[in-house]
Amino acid sequence: MPHISFAGATTVGRNTWWVNASESGIYTAMAKRMIGQVDAMLSYHSKIHIVRFDLHQPDFTPDNRRITEFNNLLHSRLKARYKLDRIGFAWVRELERAKQQHYHFALILDGHKINHPQQVLELAAELWRFMDGSLWIPKHCYYNVLRGDHTELQAAIWRISYFAKGRGKGYKPEQTKNYSTSRIKPQND
Repeated sequence: MPHISFAGATTVGRNTWWVNASESGIYTAMAKRMIGQVDAMLSYHSKIHIVRFDLHQPDFTPDNRRITEFNNLLHSRLKARYKLDRIGFAWVRELERAKQQHYHFALILDGHKINHPQQVLELAAELWRFMDGSLWIPKHCYYNVLRGDHTELQAAIWRISYFAKGRGKGYKPEQTKNYSTSRIKPQND
C-alpha cells in the first residue's frame, strides 16, 4: 500500500518543500514524482509556466483511456502551435461525491514560449468538450517560475501537491492508475 504522510514538508533531491498535506495527508511517492517533473523542466528552461485545471466527465469509466487520449491530443497541438521541445504534466484521477471520476491536471511548459494560460486553457477546454467533458479553472490557475525564484516555485509546488492528497483515490479497478506524470529526465548540470 502506498505511503500517506501528514508531514507538512517533503524532500525531493536536495530541496525540501512545504506541501499541502492537511486533512487527508498526501501520497509521498505521487507528490515527489510531480515535484520531480517541475525540477526536470527547470533543468532545461530558465523559466517555466505551470497551468492547473480540472477535467470533469459525464460518466464513470473504469480506465483512463479518455485522459490519455486528451493528453496526447493536447500535447501534439501545443507542440505544433508553440514549437515546444518538451511538455511536463501531471494528472490525478479522483472520485469523491460524484458518480464519475474527475481529473486534476497540470501542464509544465517552456515559460519563454508561453507565459499566460488563456490560449492553452481554451485549447484544453475545446479538446475536452469534444470528448463530452467540461473544464473547470480555479482562481490563480497559473505560475510563471524563474529558475532560482524559490518563493514562486514553492507556491506552485504547494498548489500541485494538493493533487497527491489521500482523499478520493483508489476508486477504480486494480490495473487502473490513480495518477500519471511526464517522464522528463533532468538535464545534467
